[in-house]
Amino acid sequence: MLLAVRIEAVVTDLDGTVVRPDFSISSATLDALDLIRSAGIAFVIATARTPQGLEHFQELAQRTAMTVCCSGAIGWSSSQKAITWMDVMAPSVIRRVVDIAVTAGAGVASFDGTSWRMTEEYFRLSPLQPHGPTRVVVDSAVIAATPCCTMAVRHADGDLDRIAAVVAEEADSAALSHVGRATVLDVTAPGVDKGTGTCRALRELGLAPTAAISFGDMPNDVAMFRVTGRSYSVGESDLAVMSAADEVLPSVEHDGFARKITDLAAAGWTIEDMDPSAVSAR
Repeated sequence: MLLAVRIEAVVTDLDGTVVRPDFSISSATLDALDLIRSAGIAFVIATARTPQGLEHFQELAQRTAMTVCCSGAIGWSSSQKAITWMDVMAPSVIRRVVDIAVTAGAGVASFDGTSWRMTEEYFRLSPLQPHGPTRVVVDSAVIAATPCCTMAVRHADGDLDRIAAVVAEEADSAALSHVGRATVLDVTAPGVDKGTGTCRALRELGLAPTAAISFGDMPNDVAMFRVTGRSYSVGESDLAVMSAADEVLPSVEHDGFARKITDLAAAGWTIEDMDPSAVSAR
């Protein structure tokens, strides 16, 4: 039996979901966020971006109840301008990711909550992000020896599947995502991803994941889809994402997120959820 559940939180990815390729945000999206706020619903962002990268988008940051940054590794409060949690990677994992990247001829970088440290190859392949954190080019040995909460790998041929498979053999938190036209493999500590980050943020807000809905467009959003009551793929950019989502929406250029929020507001902010007693009786 299906039950009507009122939406208590809206969780969304940034780039490609509510932020367009030119880093702009449509007026329709901002109107949708105002609908969310006026209904007393928590707005949560879950992004691979750092807190510094998020804060560039003040129109979004000022509307958030909490943000999951670095694909789940950092919790960030824009109102307090403070980190609420940070999951640091084990030294052995950091060294192993560097070894895998260097062996494959890829560029590698790490983020410690303040600065990105990156090899020359990563810097060459990495497009500048507007108003992001400090970027420092260092030797791979420095990265291997420096504590961090998230890492990133880029390869000149753009095909990271083989590297992702090697990383995944030892840690299941690697996830492909896209920044502009380049492809990046984000790596967090084992067991840390957008799904765990979303659950942690909602718990801090006193909200149940089953009463949350999520929006995304890339494979690292699938973990977030798994923990929320309803999930939406914005655009048709990735088959795995579309298959994991409950519904596929128009792209960010066609305001898929904003349209869905408007529809949900008109429908009274409810989604259908399975009755727990029906699930236990199966």
